[in-house]
Amino acid sequence: MTLISVEEDKKNISGRFRKAHSFAFLDEGQIFVQENPHKTSKSPEFFEYFNTLKIDRVYIKELGYKTFLKLQELGVEVYLVQGAERWNTIKPDSLLLLDRDNAKEYCSLGHHNKEARK
Repeated sequence: MTLISVEEDKKNISGRFRKAHSFAFLDEGQIFVQENPHKTSKSPEFFEYFNTLKIDRVYIKELGYKTFLKLQELGVEVYLVQGAERWNTIKPDSLLLLDRDNAKEYCSLGHHNKEARK
């Protein structure tokens, strides 16, 4: 199953992953949107919840590097959405698979490179 973080309007892709208002779930042609009950939870609680969802991949606009590493640890593929604002306009050929080689370049949220910014 694929998860996309979405804004409160349930159409636009959220700029945040863990703090997104809702999640769109795509599974075998079925799509449903559910509010994120852990948008204010600490990391351990969020990932305990996330792990129950049985997600194979996520489509994101922005992500922190530590969150990327946690998703990798859970066996989740992470795809960066480029050139789409609404989840229903995502084109598969515009997605970039993030991996350990390119994640630090594209995962700009969080504090993993705080020292480099000084």
